[in-house]
Amino acid sequence: MKRNYIIYTLLSFLMTWSACTMEEEPKFPAADNLFSSVEGANTVLNGCYSAIADFNYYGADFMHLTYFSSGLYTSNRDASLNDILIFQQTPSLNFVENVWKSSYRVIARANDIIDNLSLVELADVDEQNNILGQAYFLRGLTYFNLVRIYGGVPLITKTVTFETINQPRASSDAVYEQVITDFGMAASLLKDTDSQYDGRPAAPAANMLLAKVYMTLAGNKTAGETDYWQKAYDEAIKVYGKYSLVADYRTLWNETTSNITSESVFEIMGNEENTLRLHQLFTASNGNAGRSVWGRIKPNIECYDLHADKYADDPRIAATFKSEWVKYLANGNTQIIKSYPFFTKRNNKDKSYPWLNKYYINDHTKMNYNTNMNFVPFRYADVLLMLAEIENELNGPDNAYAYVNEVLARARASADVAAVEPADWTGMTQEEFRAAIMMEYRYELLGEGHEWFNDRRRGYEYFKTNVVDVHNNHPGYDFNVQRDVELPDNSRNMLMPIPQSEITANPNISAADQNPGY
Repeated sequence: MKRNYIIYTLLSFLMTWSACTMEEEPKFPAADNLFSSVEGANTVLNGCYSAIADFNYYGADFMHLTYFSSGLYTSNRDASLNDILIFQQTPSLNFVENVWKSSYRVIARANDIIDNLSLVELADVDEQNNILGQAYFLRGLTYFNLVRIYGGVPLITKTVTFETINQPRASSDAVYEQVITDFGMAASLLKDTDSQYDGRPAAPAANMLLAKVYMTLAGNKTAGETDYWQKAYDEAIKVYGKYSLVADYRTLWNETTSNITSESVFEIMGNEENTLRLHQLFTASNGNAGRSVWGRIKPNIECYDLHADKYADDPRIAATFKSEWVKYLANGNTQIIKSYPFFTKRNNKDKSYPWLNKYYINDHTKMNYNTNMNFVPFRYADVLLMLAEIENELNGPDNAYAYVNEVLARARASADVAAVEPADWTGMTQEEFRAAIMMEYRYELLGEGHEWFNDRRRGYEYFKTNVVDVHNNHPGYDFNVQRDVELPDNSRNMLMPIPQSEITANPNISAADQNPGY
């Protein structure tokens, strides 16, 4: 079923939060009016989606915060070279502040729906449950992001009053318990994939996120040390077969074919009028006729080299990285620029790094960065890689190959002439499979919002060895030049700092509650 939800009109009646501060301007319609019909409840739900797609959340700043601090990206923004890219973010850094504030805006709106819809029974109970399920899903996703980025955070699950607005930091365990509850509720209330509206999460999306929660809680422990791997499998297997891989990987990144595919589990929707900043963030500065793009985010050279060294003939390489592009000069002329790996010298803003091709503007003659392209943070290929990792932890690689080989077979077929790489996996030990699958997430999903989380969920030693050390020991860098930055070895970088505005405004959180090292 399809319904065209244009979800990004800011609704004047909805709550806006600053830190964990709620303001109503102007006053919004009474809850008993809004929640007396499916249409009214959907209006409030649209506000949740508007908040999650906002510039300060998934529209841009979630990418600024998590990509820059993942250790896998660089930037043409010089200021970021000196703070977040070398893990020197402060509690007052705008990205740190904005993601926190926007997250609580989503939570406030989801709480409003959950509290009020739970008090009424609408004529269409199925639709009522579906709206409730979406509110639980969005709240669960946002708390899941918060606890992984900041650690324990204020846990607010009811519409706030002035007496309850300032909450202390909850423990990480308590936040995870709430995330599990929210995704469990979402899975029980949401429609299935065959009846859910386009662009809205179906029940298996909640199962996928629950599996991710349990994989995160498992950390670097084996199945013999924790039952979280079994819990992860029990949720992930519910998603198997509910979606399907598109035939050609390249179509996932073409603006005309990327939205609402058979592979999409959940996507953040946008359009040219209410655009996400994908083109603006990921297209080279002066890379379009209007010279309206920023060129903020691009992969480090080890991302390209590791992928090319592993699978030289992998069609995903050309789909993922862009190394030749058109630059628009101030005099109106254009210039073809060849970047890494064609250009290997250092300290050149335009050439020393490749670009991420997935969100690079398709039509460089456009005068603006506006796009109809949605951002897809969760897709079915990720589920298959998750099942491969989980199965290997539980039982070794014998039955895990089938899942990852589905992804590899699609990759081979995503070329004008079928490639021979990446070849199917076989003959690995459990330890070899574990190392390989963690890298396969990167090859398949680079730039899709997972790097911060996947590389940290197995603990600091994994992050240090596979991100920090790999970067710092790469022979292609020259850390004496500005654009190449060396990453510090510091475990504080497993978390972001609690924003300074929250410490200042919330009497129940003090400087003593700040994360270690900040």
